[in-house]
Amino acid sequence: MRSTSSIDKLTELYLSGSEAGASYTDESSDEDDNHSPRDHHQINSSGFNDFCVRNIKQAAFGRREIEIAEQEMSGLMTLRQRAEDDKPLKGAKIVACTHVTAQTAVLMETLISLGASVRWAACNIYSTQNEVASAVAEAGTPVFAWKGETEDEFWWCIEKAVCAEGWVPTLILDDGGDATHHVLKKHPTLFSVIRGIVEESVTGVHRLYQLSKMGKLLVPAMNINDSVTKTKFDNLYLCKESIVDA
Repeated sequence: MRSTSSIDKLTELYLSGSEAGASYTDESSDEDDNHSPRDHHQINSSGFNDFCVRNIKQAAFGRREIEIAEQEMSGLMTLRQRAEDDKPLKGAKIVACTHVTAQTAVLMETLISLGASVRWAACNIYSTQNEVASAVAEAGTPVFAWKGETEDEFWWCIEKAVCAEGWVPTLILDDGGDATHHVLKKHPTLFSVIRGIVEESVTGVHRLYQLSKMGKLLVPAMNINDSVTKTKFDNLYLCKESIVDA
């Protein structure tokens, strides 16, 4: 159940969108643009263009959604406060392939606050919140994701996240094993510098076990799916990050 403050925020968000002639449906709809975002050159307000999202103009709406999610994820926000000055992840270069939602944006921005460099693609072609992807891009994080990607676009986005001039990933944060599969298939030499893989899904963990049996798992991998907190709170009780904080 959402807190009263979160409900108030959502009400304010809806009303402010209505006053501006917009709504959640309007902001999230893909029907107003039938062209692939790959065909459009977009830049954010700072001139940054290392991203590909549906519409960068949705950033303000997405930022408000992320701020609401931050209220419900006090564990990550406390971690930011305690470790931001120490930058324990300084030097880490993380290629992430997860759902692109307000909640995962809180995770990504926490990693960045702790010193990591992150490039991000979506693990699911249907779950991406376009306005959230825009907000992340507006903040200067390379993100390549939009709702309704084709299969070709899906793999293109992962390729863009993995490969960038002057940037080589040292960690893979995966949900489903697609980033791991792509790197293994297209860029196997990267495993000489990749330190490890974090995998959170049943499918991705199954893929890792297959790779291990074939002798193709070349780096350490962390099975988040079977951890106590993930199994109990995500799979058994409720798919809600704030439950862990309680």
